[in-house]
Amino acid sequence: MAEVAAEPLTLVAIGEFTGPDGVEVSVEHTAGGRRVHLRSTRALAGIASGRFSRPAASVPLTLVETPGDEPQLLGLAFTQFALPVVAGRDLAFDFRPAANLQSPPAMGLLLVRTGAHTTLLAPLAGTHEQVIAVDGPALRWGWHGDLDEVPAGFTATLGVYEGDSPTHVLAAWARERCGGTPTIRRRDHNPLTSHLSYWTDNGAAYWYRTEPGQTIATSVGNVVDDLRSRGVPVHAVELDSWFYRHETPRPIDEIGYPHEVPPTGMMEWLPRSDAFDAAPIRADGRDAIERWTAALGNPPLAFHARHISPASPYVTDDSEWWVDDLAAQPKDPAFFRRWFDDALRWGACCIEQDWMLMYWFGVRALRAAPGRALAWQRALAQHAADTGIGLMWCMATPADMFEAATLDEVIAIRTSDDYRFAADPAFLWIWYLTVNRITGALGLPAFKDVFFTQAPPPGADPIDGDPHSELEALLACMSAGPVGIGDRIGHTDVDVVRRTCDDDGRIRHVDRPLALIDDCLFGGPARGERLAWATATATTSCGEVWTYVVAVNVTSGDLDEGDAPLADVLPLAEIGIDGPRSVLAWRRRTLTEADRLEVALARRDWALFVVAPSGRSADSGDLDRYVTVPSDLP
Repeated sequence: MAEVAAEPLTLVAIGEFTGPDGVEVSVEHTAGGRRVHLRSTRALAGIASGRFSRPAASVPLTLVETPGDEPQLLGLAFTQFALPVVAGRDLAFDFRPAANLQSPPAMGLLLVRTGAHTTLLAPLAGTHEQVIAVDGPALRWGWHGDLDEVPAGFTATLGVYEGDSPTHVLAAWARERCGGTPTIRRRDHNPLTSHLSYWTDNGAAYWYRTEPGQTIATSVGNVVDDLRSRGVPVHAVELDSWFYRHETPRPIDEIGYPHEVPPTGMMEWLPRSDAFDAAPIRADGRDAIERWTAALGNPPLAFHARHISPASPYVTDDSEWWVDDLAAQPKDPAFFRRWFDDALRWGACCIEQDWMLMYWFGVRALRAAPGRALAWQRALAQHAADTGIGLMWCMATPADMFEAATLDEVIAIRTSDDYRFAADPAFLWIWYLTVNRITGALGLPAFKDVFFTQAPPPGADPIDGDPHSELEALLACMSAGPVGIGDRIGHTDVDVVRRTCDDDGRIRHVDRPLALIDDCLFGGPARGERLAWATATATTSCGEVWTYVVAVNVTSGDLDEGDAPLADVLPLAEIGIDGPRSVLAWRRRTLTEADRLEVALARRDWALFVVAPSGRSADSGDLDRYVTVPSDLP
């Protein structure tokens, strides 16, 4: 047992165990918190409750009353991209306060703040198998309700961390989760994280779309050639799910909004014949992708992958499979090595493992016994290590994200839903900046998703541009991970692209992903109580730390306070900077000496501030770039 420390302020009380015989709960007190263990004393079977969010074995969690202080809660829901949800004492969780969005009933992490005290509940062992469930006005932690069998000795452990701020408790959890202070993944080992890339995923110009009279592969090749001719230094190129065949074929149309695209599984991870200009395989033995990439000069490629259809010919081979209504999964994850071998032949630098939520919720057997999902992900990491191909998680659950901290081959994680997924882009900005705060603490680079770089002229078709293109570019640049553009040919704002990278395409990185400050994690910006303030740092080789502060007015569109600008002040002490510093208001190019940042922004407007290290002037560096002085971390 760990050394027992003085009992800290407890914002969450642990109640009595409920569940089957053969399970025991124990609470271990440590310096700064507790560890709650749920352990099977014998092998158990048939214990599933029938609903994921109704734990099969659990303890209640009760908020401790603190007179005069209203509790604020942030959870990461068990959804794709870990939807952040907030609540007060009533536990009526939602994503955008005042938007009346129903919360998912299960979470993978919970942060509670009351006054000057903060508690974090986050998994340490058995990550995929545990949930924090919302049951009306109550919370329960335990094994999720689809877990049906466990061996003797199986243990899920919840870390409970107490401190004076979200910063404090997240850092404590990350140190324990990662076995020491996490460091950001190396960005210089993979072209996708080191240099600018071109993407064809959902939201991009060529996602199941083509130029008139062309295939999608020709359209993508032409736009990459055009970008290079215009001085846009694109390195890697992403081929999304259009390159392979699905159970329900998805139409590929000329430019325009696509038809509904059913989320059916893949049939085979091989070139789709109508996506390329020639037959999938020719007499010379080279397939369509090999010929296409050779004509483009063999750029590094990133390949999309998704769940496998139950109707796939893969499922009929001699190996054993778990087969469900929507997806199928091989019991032996060695099966996936064939994808890495093909990707290596095609010139891949990364496989984007997408639809991870569908693997989890689409194949019940993966949830029925502990360790199956993690075994699959560890096998992918081993295949990646063997072939030198990176991995990126997409549509990951909170558990997938947290376990990625132990998988060095995961080079980045998508931390918000698809670009242009929501009518109000602020919906996604807050999602991204919130989840970044959690994954960034674990040392994981983020990916914001593809974006358009050109603001459409008045009256132009909005499919070819984005009025918020510059903010999208800024958010991508400060992800600490990939920067991927997806413009239609001839619709790239070269100046906006160049603000994200050096002239050779190298991304001007920050140390960790841009993320919300402590006080903005609990829904205040969406309620219009303050601006969404987010920070990132860049550490130079001589140890100087430059701080970048972004402010955005994300006030919910459901609130009726008109379009008056929202004024706000951020004392530098609130982000851990002592005393006055040289500050550059980047958009206005004004330089001041200040101990606080002040700005008034209209709805969806933004500001960028550069805060220099002590003794330096904030107008040093390259002011034509968002990150004026980049991180020297590799």
